Amino acid sequence: MNPAPLVLALTPHGHLSLAEEEGSTALDAALAQRLRESFARGAGHGLLQLGAGEVGTALPTVFSYWREFAARYVTALCTRPDTDSSTNAESRLALPVAPPAAAELEWLAMAAPLMTGAEYLSGAVLRALWQETDKAFRLELDQAQCGVQEFLKRRNPAWNLVGRVCFNLAENRGDADSPFAFLATYTVRLSAHSRAQHLPLGQALREYDGPASRDQLLSLLLPVQRAAEGHGR
Repeated sequence: MNPAPLVLALTPHGHLSLAEEEGSTALDAALAQRLRESFARGAGHGLLQLGAGEVGTALPTVFSYWREFAARYVTALCTRPDTDSSTNAESRLALPVAPPAAAELEWLAMAAPLMTGAEYLSGAVLRALWQETDKAFRLELDQAQCGVQEFLKRRNPAWNLVGRVCFNLAENRGDADSPFAFLATYTVRLSAHSRAQHLPLGQALREYDGPASRDQLLSLLLPVQRAAEGHGR
């Protein structure tokens, strides 16, 4: 007898769990197994699998909602200035990855689709789940014995593009003397189809303007500084 389709549900205490529910959309067998194994370790591990490992996977609406939430955590992780390619996991990420502002968490809670236990969802619950995901990430990173970039690359290579400045050679048709120009963009996130989404670097700089976004701004400018130093040598 095949197991019933899986769903994600919230308990009255705000615990996110994987459950079986007849009549729900069936998941691919391999996907269902990955989620069973990850959520068996705890909600944080399950969310980390959704956010980091299932980008581009076709998912039902509720699973997509939680993937988007968890992908925000992975994106925040990618844009930290202390995220590097070092293999020494103990040398980085001394501080937790800060959750979104309270107002943003409340907005995310209100935007949730219909699901079992939706009435228990709040900004405070999302904050707690974010913290669980952060703890799960640190544990899994320690077990993997690799750097953050390598850890995320194993889940989906496209994550290594997030938080990066890209210099693109573009055709400049309006200037015959300078037919080509460099266009600098910043990779802000991955889409649900695992494609990098870019912003013009100038717009990214404006978005990260202010004391609250100092770490993101440093992370954004660090590769530009390194490239300039390398060119200078």
